[in-house]
Amino acid sequence: MDHTERNDAVTLRLPPDPEFAEIPRVTLASLLRIHRIDPGDVGELGVSIQQAAGNITGAGHSVEINFRVTADAVLVRLEGGGNTVDLTAPRG
Repeated sequence: MDHTERNDAVTLRLPPDPEFAEIPRVTLASLLRIHRIDPGDVGELGVSIQQAAGNITGAGHSVEINFRVTADAVLVRLEGGGNTVDLTAPRG
């Protein structure tokens, strides 16, 4: 199976601690490298993920972040403290 046909998913759970703020961007960068996606092709997705995660953890909640890479897009869902944030960036 060609890597562009897979639907790969990674789940990351962060405690409500600002010291873990960079981990979502590092996780995204790793997924992009594995799938040979240029970070410029997904725009500001990394910044948006970090901001959303920071808002949730900054309010004192843990956050679960689900990353999924498809042939067409990078999809991210953040959940924590009763909030859900869905972010999507098309693959260039």
